[in-house]
Amino acid sequence: MSRHAFTGLVLTATLAALLLGAFGARADETCMSPYMPKITGQEDYVYVWTLGIEGVGDGSDKLVTIGANPADATHYGKVISSVSVGGRHEAHHAGFGDDRSHLWAGGLDDSLIWVFDVAADPAHPKVVRTIDSFVKDSEGVVGPHTFFALPGRMLITGLSNDKDHGGRTGLVEYNNDGKYIQTLWLPDQAEYGYDARIQPRLNRMLTSSFTGWNNYMTPLPKVMSNAEAMKRMGSTMVVWDFHARKPIQTLQVPGAPLEIRWALQPRHNYALTAAALTSKIWLIEQKDDGSFAATAVAD
Repeated sequence: MSRHAFTGLVLTATLAALLLGAFGARADETCMSPYMPKITGQEDYVYVWTLGIEGVGDGSDKLVTIGANPADATHYGKVISSVSVGGRHEAHHAGFGDDRSHLWAGGLDDSLIWVFDVAADPAHPKVVRTIDSFVKDSEGVVGPHTFFALPGRMLITGLSNDKDHGGRTGLVEYNNDGKYIQTLWLPDQAEYGYDARIQPRLNRMLTSSFTGWNNYMTPLPKVMSNAEAMKRMGSTMVVWDFHARKPIQTLQVPGAPLEIRWALQPRHNYALTAAALTSKIWLIEQKDDGSFAATAVAD
């Protein structure tokens, strides 16, 4: 299958940020789940979940391990190992489980998920589980995107569905052993998905929205030149009661809001996101009555 510029553009930017931040970084990013143990020292490795390219090596998607510790001159900034998963699946995001011993990674095209053991030999991860039943388990969710660790579980956001490959989708939970638990479909009028982030102190989860399989598996120039396709983009964020897994508020955030980052300070009850189609940064802030408001604060 040929590479697709739409997801490639997002992936390239994500990996660039990861690599630039990892080399020399000495603490967790705000993207890490609050349910994971925090790392405050120097990391030894960075794991890159990367797209395969036809004619390069075996052409398959891979998890690549790169040395990240400047004290290790032999491996610093160099590829140490790679694990091929066979085939090109539109590799996109990956995320650690709650104890950091395993890394979950997904393919946006065929919805396959791989779980890598990164604890037994951190320099040489191994695939210990492949989940090929994501669509069946979830009763139709397609495109596993964000992998967000919960206590004993993995929360996975979807991008699409198997009925029309449009933007209606949901969130799917598995336990750490790869057993399916439940699916949470996004609400009507806010059915698109992308990212999910939780602020445990507030018992609130935010989800954002992008587009469905029909768009993200189409080359970007073709999508951008199609007025109807451009109408099929997310423009909402949903506020959830996290413990109840219940959507309680829909916010209008035009332009496909993508990654979400909660502020970390105890008195800062807000999050930020960026809209892909407008380049605006949005503030999602809790009001005095407990509800949330979305405000564009920069462009």
